[in-house]
Amino acid sequence: MQGLMQQTPLTMVHIFERAEKYHSEKTITTATATGIERTTYGEWAARTRQLGGVLDKLGISKNGRVATFAWNTARHLELYFAPPCTGRVTHTLNIRLFPEQLTYIVNHAEDEVIFIDRSLFALIAPLLPTFKTVKHLVIMDDGKGDVPKSVDGFQMHDYEELLKGTPGVEFNITDENLASSMCYTSGTTGNPKQVRHSHNTLTAALDNGVEGWHLTDKDLMLMPSPVTHITGYVNGMEMPFLTGIKTLLMSQWDVTEAIKLIENYGATACVSATPFLKELVDTCQQQGKTLPGFRLFACGGASVP
Repeated sequence: MQGLMQQTPLTMVHIFERAEKYHSEKTITTATATGIERTTYGEWAARTRQLGGVLDKLGISKNGRVATFAWNTARHLELYFAPPCTGRVTHTLNIRLFPEQLTYIVNHAEDEVIFIDRSLFALIAPLLPTFKTVKHLVIMDDGKGDVPKSVDGFQMHDYEELLKGTPGVEFNITDENLASSMCYTSGTTGNPKQVRHSHNTLTAALDNGVEGWHLTDKDLMLMPSPVTHITGYVNGMEMPFLTGIKTLLMSQWDVTEAIKLIENYGATACVSATPFLKELVDTCQQQGKTLPGFRLFACGGASVP
């Protein structure tokens, strides 16, 4: 005998379609080094479906690992959803790890493709010969940095060119226990350790956060934490789409810029590391600012100031 109360699997497709159907007019704003970029959840959803088609076109295998080496941007949000919603696994590479750790992680995960921001290509370029399973490099043009037209041993692609002319695909994942994303620890003994999430693990955790923090679709989430980290990709990439919260991404942390963004866009909440909170509080006190509409800063890992 089976229970009949809940038969809908908790998958990333559920979160995606909820955002696409009910919150298409909500905005994703990214503060980049070159200025402010804006898109809507509806536009993001259409591009994410196209990206699913791109992964098919590249021949990424079922359960294949799709790596990212990028800043916090709307494109990174597309990359977070398209792989798991088509049966693959998103693998966010931490741009701050030591070179030998990145080599170990890419090979251990058996990544098949890496999506790379143009401005970060120089960081990963010396490591490319050490990657054993990567077949494709996809460059995302964020405005600066030199990238060669070809690299021996890899197929090179431009992100926007791949999207052009690629039709969107339907997402159909029914097994909530499939792997959806993975990241690796750092600063531990020995080699970095893999943490692999299924579709349902993070979805269930999100419900607790939304309820405990009293978040509604009237909130605006500032996300300065790297989306390569569990804090960033749960609260910056999944929670907004589940709840309809507007998203304000910072590609790089800068406390003065963060204060301007909170004031100019009316950010009400943030989830990040404690050092970010301390710097924000100290700077506001020095400048005599109160940020009256900013009501929540959830953090962990160290004592709250």
